[in-house]
Amino acid sequence: MKMNTTVLLAFLVMLSNATMSQKSNVTDAAMLMKKYSPRAGAEKAKKTVNDAKKFIDLAAAHTDTKEGMKMNLYRGMVYFALIEVAQFDAMSGNMPDEALLESYKDASMESFRKVINDPKGKYTDDAKGFVNRRVTQYFEMGLSMYEAKNYEMAFMSFSGAYQVKAFIGEEYEDAKVNAMATYAYVTDSLIRSDDLDKAEKMCDAANELSPNDMGILTNYINIALKRGDTEKSEQYIKEALAIDPNNKQLYYILGTSYIELKENEKAESNLLKAIEIDPEYVNAHSNLAALYMDWSIALGDEAKDLDYRDPKVSELENKKKELLTKAIPSLEKMIISFPENKSVMRNLAMAYRSSGNEEKFKEWYNKSKN
Repeated sequence: MKMNTTVLLAFLVMLSNATMSQKSNVTDAAMLMKKYSPRAGAEKAKKTVNDAKKFIDLAAAHTDTKEGMKMNLYRGMVYFALIEVAQFDAMSGNMPDEALLESYKDASMESFRKVINDPKGKYTDDAKGFVNRRVTQYFEMGLSMYEAKNYEMAFMSFSGAYQVKAFIGEEYEDAKVNAMATYAYVTDSLIRSDDLDKAEKMCDAANELSPNDMGILTNYINIALKRGDTEKSEQYIKEALAIDPNNKQLYYILGTSYIELKENEKAESNLLKAIEIDPEYVNAHSNLAALYMDWSIALGDEAKDLDYRDPKVSELENKKKELLTKAIPSLEKMIISFPENKSVMRNLAMAYRSSGNEEKFKEWYNKSKN
């Protein structure tokens, strides 16, 4: 069969024009990105990036250019810039679509990593340079905010440096360490001041940096307990214990929080578990002893309010004696740590009297008077 060279030539010209057109789209996007600057103003920056997106999307969809490293370099830049310009909307009160931002992030990371992993490495330095300039800006802003004692902004800046570095598949450990340090300071302050919604948002942000971090889980627990949400706190406790089943502090925190919620049985159970893990855990002993003493006083007051002939009076008095007796081991641990504490001595004396040990009662009663 004789080849029709005229038709073949026309086809090759068409194919060449299509390929050149897609290469032109990459070039046009590149030229726009060279003009792009977030400092140029919101509207100008947004227009530049959105125009660049139109060109790069055409090139990314075409078989001749979609795997090209130059196309992927500028696709990474364009989609990163789309996230940057979305901040302008956020600053004006129009929160951007989170799902859309996530898709921008995925697209940018995908393209940058193709460039970084390219064996030829023709555009590797360009990709790293673009990302690292942003990383440096975020990190230096974090240092500046920290020096200004604006710890919340310092956390966000260090966190940003860490997350942006991940666009090229690298971890920035210094940024993560600084972010978690400022996170702990800010979140502790927010929880103490009962700004729980903001504290929870800080925890969410930190959890993206360091999933399954015990400090973050502990803060989630404290936030839930301060809200009186014991169901959620127990859920977080289970998550934390799955990571560290012998963490005495978790049981201590939960037990102490149940004391505040007047759920005495749950408080007792969790503090005893903390002591089971560490028999010398003085803080747990201290709170357990305080729980038993306060609980016994409440029962005594309840008994006084009843008619003395009521059979429940005897039941309450017996329970009171039982609680005071149970306090003795923890009080004994406390007096070792605080040998001059008169309050502990008086409580020991009271507990021993309730247990029927008059000799020990006199010993500690006399010591408390000296």
